[in-house]
Amino acid sequence: MKKIILVVFYLAVLKAEAQSSALVVADSLYNLGNYSAAINQYAGINTSEAKLQIARLYNLVRNYDKAIAQYQNYIENNTNNQLAKFELGKLYLKTRKYTKGKDIFEKLVSENSNNPEYYYYLADAFASLEAETESIVFYKKAIAIDSTHLRSIFEVTKYHVKLQDRDSVVKYADKGLGFYENDVSLLNLKAIGLFNNDEYKACIPLFEKMVALGEKQSYVFERLGNAYFSLKELKKAKENYKSSLFYDALNPSPKVLFNLGNVFWEEKQLDSAAVYFQEAIDVQIVLFDKEYQALARIASEKKDFKNALKFYKLAHEEDPENVIYFYQVCFVADRYYKDPKVKIGYYEQLTEKYKNQKGYFIQFAERRITELKEEIHMATN
Repeated sequence: MKKIILVVFYLAVLKAEAQSSALVVADSLYNLGNYSAAINQYAGINTSEAKLQIARLYNLVRNYDKAIAQYQNYIENNTNNQLAKFELGKLYLKTRKYTKGKDIFEKLVSENSNNPEYYYYLADAFASLEAETESIVFYKKAIAIDSTHLRSIFEVTKYHVKLQDRDSVVKYADKGLGFYENDVSLLNLKAIGLFNNDEYKACIPLFEKMVALGEKQSYVFERLGNAYFSLKELKKAKENYKSSLFYDALNPSPKVLFNLGNVFWEEKQLDSAAVYFQEAIDVQIVLFDKEYQALARIASEKKDFKNALKFYKLAHEEDPENVIYFYQVCFVADRYYKDPKVKIGYYEQLTEKYKNQKGYFIQFAERRITELKEEIHMATN
């Protein structure tokens, strides 16, 4: 009898050692990113820990249905594991199963009311279900628990921007900026809140700080231009409107061109004002909603200029009379090619093909030709 007990004991020890060894191998495969092999290795280990790891791996390889099934199976047998529930709740939200996600996070909040992340994701679930009032309540609860919960602060601030509640915008934005003064998203929301309240002197330093932090976006310069124009600082308004056009040269804004025309009008430079008013009209030529142009814009936004150039050329072939398409070809070529001579060649084609047309696109091409020729001259001297 003793021998039988000893044999059983040794077999149990050997089995435990084998599982432990297999787990080490599986964990190593997981950490090295060999996910398929890790799943197979974990599948041979009959432990709760292995099953949870399989759920995580399916999530990593984006096999979300299997991941959800694994998590559900694991949680049925490990009802007290908050981490597994937390991961499943986030996966539900990722896969747009918002009601299920909400149910998970409501349970987690009831189990642990001191975790701001649970409230944050519960708020996200309500927001995705278009229950905005409830979502804001829970974002604010996350902030009440953790005053530095930046993502919740951002959502609440954004909500008050939409309501044009200036005081609440400043209150929550300042709460976040108090511990992260360079958060561009909060700087932007605070600046917009002040801008919408006509507090132009107060919002200008915020927009300018965004630019200094590298947020050189067309809309930032446009708002700066509007703020300076409202304060009658025409030189700075002009500079910022031109910067706005520069950073959105692929799709120049008729609104910014019109506002630039107004600056020149205020300066009594009527001829220049007329030029920009005309350009505001020119750029509003209706673009054909073609597949090639849509693909080109997507590629351009991804800074995949090689494919953007290809698709704009195809769009131009579809409609060779449309100056905008060839302008877009030139603009993307300007970003894609390094050789200024190649860039000049594209712009010269534009001015030659459409020499009978006037307006923004031809003038832009002529300016770039002059600038590029100056670059070549400077490089050779």
